[in-house]
Amino acid sequence: MSASKSKSQVESDLDLARERLVFYEQFDEIIRQNITSSSALLKEASARLDSDFATERSRYRALLSDILDDLTALQSQSEKLARRVTDALDELEGSGTAESAAPTAGAFGLTAEAPPEAAAVVNAAAGSGRKKTEKVNPAEIAAVAVVEAAVGEEPVPSTALTAPIAPAATVDFSNPATTTLLVHGVPRASAALGLKSYIEKLDFVSTVEPREFAAGPLRLHVDGARQLSLDDLSGWNMADRIQLRNAGNDLLEVDLIPA
Repeated sequence: MSASKSKSQVESDLDLARERLVFYEQFDEIIRQNITSSSALLKEASARLDSDFATERSRYRALLSDILDDLTALQSQSEKLARRVTDALDELEGSGTAESAAPTAGAFGLTAEAPPEAAAVVNAAAGSGRKKTEKVNPAEIAAVAVVEAAVGEEPVPSTALTAPIAPAATVDFSNPATTTLLVHGVPRASAALGLKSYIEKLDFVSTVEPREFAAGPLRLHVDGARQLSLDDLSGWNMADRIQLRNAGNDLLEVDLIPA
C-alpha cells in the first residue's frame, strides 16, 4: 500500500509539473507574439514618424521660402521707395535753386533789350544750378562778370562776349576711394535721406550707397576721388549735432547728439 501511494503521489506531481510546463510554454508563446507585434508596431511608428518629419520639413521649407520671397520683394519695394523719396528731395532742392536763381537775372537789370549773348550766358549759369554739385564754378563766375559788364553803363567790346572762358576745375576720379560712414542716433528716415542727398552733392563724391538704417544707426558707402572727412559734413543742416567717435583709413564713425 505504501509503495502504491508513493507511486500515485509521484504521478500526481508529474501531472502537475506537465500542466505547469504547458502553461509556461503557452505564456512564452504569448510573450513571443507580443514581442513580434511590438516590433512591428515600433517599425510602423518609426516609418510614420519619418514620413511626418519629412512632410513637416517640406512644409517649413516652403513656408520659409515664401517668407524669403516676401522679404526680398519688401526690400526691393523699400529700395524703390527710398529712391523715389530721394528723387523727390532732389527735385525739391532743385526747384528751390531754380527759384532763387530766377530773381538773379532781374538783379542784373536784364530786359528784353539785353544782348542775346548775355541772356544766353545768364540762362546757362542759372541752369547749371540744377547739376549735382549745385556750386558755381569759375566758368560761371566769369560768365556772370561778362553779363554784369554787358548790362552796365559802359559798353562791352564784342570780343568780351566771345572771349574764351577758363574751364572749371575738375575732380580726378582716377584713384577712387571708398569711405564707410556710420552715423549713430539718426532720428528719422528723412534725416538719413537728407544726409545722403547732401553727400551726393559734394564735388569729390561719385556715388553714395545706403547699406543699413535700423533703430538709429545709418551706414553709407561713399565712393569718391578721396576719403570722406568730418569737415566735409560741416555744411549739413544737422552738422552742429555731430560728434566724432572714430576715424580710420576707410571708416568715419560719428554720433548725432539729440536736439
